[in-house]
Amino acid sequence: MSPTSQQPAQHPLRDLRLPGPTLVLVDDSDALALEALHGVEDVPGIEPQVVTLSALGGPRKGWGSVLVVAADRARLRRMASAVPLLGQCKAVACWLTDAPTPWVLVPRPEWPPLVHLAAREAGDRGVLTVARFASGARAQLVVMEMARQAAGQGDTTHGGLVVAYAGRPAAPGLDARSVLLTDVAGAGDAERDVPPDVVVARRRATSQQSVAPHHVVDRAPTVVTDPGPEPVDERVFNPIGFRKDWDHPVVDLSRISAGPVTEGVVAAARGFQGVRLTADTPTADLLALAISGVPVVTEGVLDVAPALAAALDAEVDLDDALRREEHSLAVRRAAFDHHSTLAWRSALASRAGVRYVALPPVSALLSTKRPDMLEFALRQVARQRGAEVELVLAAHGFEPDRDAVRRVLGDRPHQVLTFEESAFFGDVLTAASRAASSDVLLKIDDDDWYSPDAVHDLLMARRFSGADVVGMPSEFVYLHANAERDDLTVRRRHPSELFARFVAGGTLLLDRGLLRSLGDFRRVRKFVDAQLLAGVEAAGGRIYRTHGLGYVLRRTGAGHTWARDDEEFRRPDIVASEWEGFRPSLALEVDPLDRPDGGS
Repeated sequence: MSPTSQQPAQHPLRDLRLPGPTLVLVDDSDALALEALHGVEDVPGIEPQVVTLSALGGPRKGWGSVLVVAADRARLRRMASAVPLLGQCKAVACWLTDAPTPWVLVPRPEWPPLVHLAAREAGDRGVLTVARFASGARAQLVVMEMARQAAGQGDTTHGGLVVAYAGRPAAPGLDARSVLLTDVAGAGDAERDVPPDVVVARRRATSQQSVAPHHVVDRAPTVVTDPGPEPVDERVFNPIGFRKDWDHPVVDLSRISAGPVTEGVVAAARGFQGVRLTADTPTADLLALAISGVPVVTEGVLDVAPALAAALDAEVDLDDALRREEHSLAVRRAAFDHHSTLAWRSALASRAGVRYVALPPVSALLSTKRPDMLEFALRQVARQRGAEVELVLAAHGFEPDRDAVRRVLGDRPHQVLTFEESAFFGDVLTAASRAASSDVLLKIDDDDWYSPDAVHDLLMARRFSGADVVGMPSEFVYLHANAERDDLTVRRRHPSELFARFVAGGTLLLDRGLLRSLGDFRRVRKFVDAQLLAGVEAAGGRIYRTHGLGYVLRRTGAGHTWARDDEEFRRPDIVASEWEGFRPSLALEVDPLDRPDGGS
């Protein structure tokens, strides 16, 4: 038998056996998916009809099954935003040709009963998810749910902004309410129940005046022909899986990818010290690597925001693992702030004058029994940037000087609560959480150091991870001097940018609703953090540990609710580095006033 005649038997879809006829749906711009479909017509048991997204033009019905083909989850999510009505069918499958990990679809309760569900590798060509139903299911809604769940649980909202696209594809990021129009004028169609706030169109689009005001919103949508570079889907491309070490030196992108950057390429890049990009690298590829935390070495200025360009251009010693991680953090933060789908849609909403939910405001809960640490703790809150932060100060056993609190915090919103010294620590925090004005709460400690970006970075991690609780590790620990030694800073071998069971108690970020569902903070004297994390885990919640560069745990030997011998922090099996004095990461940007050595 010749190699040609053997090809159908080797095809990744050879065992799929979907009831025909099968609508095979692929995005015209997804070169990797189109390439993977070569020879699909010869695969037995599929009866495929390949249709590109741009050729759909409207509802398509009469299929036994629907197969959606995309290179990875990001391309699936972008594609799903534009899928029209597809009628009902008994099987829906998704083939991600360049994704490294299978994912399992959780059926929705309104769907027909499932008779078969599979998630597996597709040979050596990506992964497959297949759902077969007892009766016809609405294929478009199943595809949309596949795209939603492919990025995991979490924030999949569109922030309240309704976007339409005229003469161009939808932008990256899943948006179930997006509408594809043939021309700008269609946005003002009076029959449209959900009119767009913004129409993103090609530069040759007609002017704003050609779109009629819509009676539902009493205004014409804002036409945007210069939205800037396409955003990157941060729910797919993000730092989850970042490695502090590496197996190989800096590599040229062309050595690990012959085409566009996909999830598989990012996964491969994790093992390298960095990835070198040429000046003609597509912006989309740069952004996917940058927001994923892959250290990149660039040549020339690319079409990115100035803040990201500055971060990329900064000199860095990639041979130093800590400097490498600091550089990665600066780049990924700038990419998130200026090129994520969240940032892109926020900019569109601002141009249209529409309310938009980006990073939510946070109420920081600070319970302290130490008047001598209060000013230090207030300064940690006052210097936060990139996030709206309210402080709820719970003075435990003393009456703080409220004028002094206002002086340190300046214009930052705050509340001051006082409690008897005999009050339970858990009760104090519960009262503070109930007084908070924000739906997102952050527990902080009075003696630890926080970078100016600490709250921002926790919110960033909450966005890309979709976790129920987000925190940082106590990776950096400052140990005060004792009779046997001088002051020390210890960096511990804490893995980060992963889902875990524990995070530092002074960095716990979670939703108010989750806290209330757990019965608030438990009525305990100490170990309140461990009690909360145990409750989250018992409830099936997910805990994400982001980077540890923006937080330093202080140990003075006494006065901590978490009693532990300081020498436990210096066990050889957990210590990565140790320095005399106070030596935090450069990412902390510590104020000289807050240094334990007085700024020396």
